[in-house]
Amino acid sequence: MRGTKFFGRGLLGAFCIVMLSMALVGCSLIREAQFVGMTGGGSADTATSSSNIESGQETAVFADADPSEAKQEAGTAVHPSEQGGGKLLPPPSKPKNDTNEKKDTKSRPRVALTFDDGPDHKYTEQILDILKEYDVKATFFLVGTQVKKYPEIAKRIVDEGHALGNHSWSHADLTKLSAKDVAQQIDKTQQIIKQATGVSPRLMRAPYGALSKSVLETIHKADMKHIAWTVDTKDWAGTSVSDMYKNVMSNTRKDGIILMHSFGGRKDALDHTVKLLPKIIKDLQKDGYDLVTVDEMIDSGDYKTSAIK
Repeated sequence: MRGTKFFGRGLLGAFCIVMLSMALVGCSLIREAQFVGMTGGGSADTATSSSNIESGQETAVFADADPSEAKQEAGTAVHPSEQGGGKLLPPPSKPKNDTNEKKDTKSRPRVALTFDDGPDHKYTEQILDILKEYDVKATFFLVGTQVKKYPEIAKRIVDEGHALGNHSWSHADLTKLSAKDVAQQIDKTQQIIKQATGVSPRLMRAPYGALSKSVLETIHKADMKHIAWTVDTKDWAGTSVSDMYKNVMSNTRKDGIILMHSFGGRKDALDHTVKLLPKIIKDLQKDGYDLVTVDEMIDSGDYKTSAIK
């Protein structure tokens, strides 16, 4: 009886082994058929090239493929994630233009707009508003006594990105003063400007443009440059807007420096300056000029030595 049970168990075990072997063979055949179907009937070249690609390269090849081609071949290509070959790479960046096109490296001609005698609470602010509207930077030559009265306007000039220059303490004719008094006019103005704005100007413009060898030497001893002009609008005299416009547009050249005022002049004279400013900004730019500060002009190393000494 016990022998019969052992014999029955043996037969059952053998049967299980046979069935398991058949199942394994069947799965292998199915997987082989699936692989042939995925690579295209008997596509040996595809299988060979896939096996020769190093790890990481295959995903790059897939990522480089045209999206429309990838969509069409979705049923035949092996997706990297199914191979355990990593994630898809992002689309390649657009190649840089390797053409030998020559860029125009010639800089546009530059002009500096400058304003003397401020600051004040009327014209200086109107001028600043216009410059801000047109996103243009200018250079303001400040008188010490005016900075003392309107330090907040001086600070606004700096805060809005404009350059500052020293225009003496009391707008005196420096050629009629001793070297000591000239130095005091400069130093005292430097101090009040620094106090109001945090900036120590490196530019100096003598009132009336009155300059002598002695005055220039004193300016240089203060480690400053003297800035003259190439176009005088004569706005302080109440010159008409049309006459000033013709003067500016006819006489402005490369590296020119245009003189205007932000305070002073005859009664209501600077109303004309406020009306002129937008016109010359637009038309100088239209003529190809870049409007810059005198500091920028000096830093470029390209300026008129007759005007900047």
